[in-house]
Amino acid sequence: MQIKRRDFVKGCAATCALLVPGISWGARDASIIKTSDARAQIEKSIKASFGGSFSVRTHGRSNGLTHADIEHFDTRYTVTSADLLDWKIVRSV
Repeated sequence: MQIKRRDFVKGCAATCALLVPGISWGARDASIIKTSDARAQIEKSIKASFGGSFSVRTHGRSNGLTHADIEHFDTRYTVTSADLLDWKIVRSV
């Protein structure tokens, strides 16, 4: 099967034209995060950063930071993150 470069480019353009409305819809809906989805996303992020045995007790958002109280074998930590990727331990109890 031989395909000409011009046909390939047309196919790519057609595919992109079909995907753009879906991508813009997803971006619009991504800004509206439900509370249960936010909790699941925060919990998943914390477990990826610290380990699977950590549990999220509470979480909240203020001043562009996400704050969470987490627990690991009866040791509690307060952690913060700006982007849900890089968590910093603020205090431990």
